[in-house]
Amino acid sequence: MEAASRNESFQKRERLQKSKDFRMAYKKGTLSKKGALVLYSIPNSLSYNRMGFSISAKNIKKANRRNRIRRLLKEAYRLNKKYLKNGFDMVIVIKKDMGRPISYKVIEPIFLNLVKEAKVLA
Repeated sequence: MEAASRNESFQKRERLQKSKDFRMAYKKGTLSKKGALVLYSIPNSLSYNRMGFSISAKNIKKANRRNRIRRLLKEAYRLNKKYLKNGFDMVIVIKKDMGRPISYKVIEPIFLNLVKEAKVLA
């Protein structure tokens, strides 16, 4: 298997990690909803996007389920980031469990719908 090129990987600098950045996205960002997923997006002063994920143990009880959803969302971002406008901080919040067995085929269209609605899709 070939390693992902630098442009296709999910680099450390692309991760939203600080609480203040999450709070800023929640307070001042634009909100897009699609089912159980919510996307907050806010322009940043950087030449690249940063992505954060918020999945509450209160909403999804099993850690393996939360981790699976997070991994699938990261993959959807990683494979589609070349189609996104640069210079945005984005936070995806999972409000409740989606119920059915989750797969990439289910997550990717939802992710693309959210970024399109947030006007982050180029």
